[in-house]
Amino acid sequence: MLETSHSLIGASLSQLIPQPTLGIPLNILTHFLTDLFPHWDLRTRKISQTKSKLIFQSLTDAAIGLSLGWWLFHREVNSLYLLAMMFSAQLPDWIEAPYLIFNWNFFPFASMKKLQSRLHWKLNLPWGLVGQILLVIAFILLAKLGRHTVRF
Repeated sequence: MLETSHSLIGASLSQLIPQPTLGIPLNILTHFLTDLFPHWDLRTRKISQTKSKLIFQSLTDAAIGLSLGWWLFHREVNSLYLLAMMFSAQLPDWIEAPYLIFNWNFFPFASMKKLQSRLHWKLNLPWGLVGQILLVIAFILLAKLGRHTVRF
């Protein structure tokens, strides 16, 4: 799944679950659950490309997601919590990155790569992107329409 999608889902959850001690762990779990949804991504694991191109694409994707999440939710959610939720939504992919970039084939990088490879359900364009966009829109609408509805 694109980092942009993970960030927007994390930002949405920051609105729905205002308690960080509950929100952040659930957010990380949601990363894995949403990767089970059929999706398209930048194919960082499959396509042979230069490492500089891989880094540029990944950082651009992450920055777009952080920017959009900030734009949509910064007035409604504590800024630090919002940033923490967006970053933690991307965290499993950041943990996997050293495996992909530096070939660090040891814990936790290789373990995260193996776990994520098992969980991803890839789907080619256009349907992999369309489905992902619809999933993100559903999270955003749920957050915007159901502000702080989850109480524990």
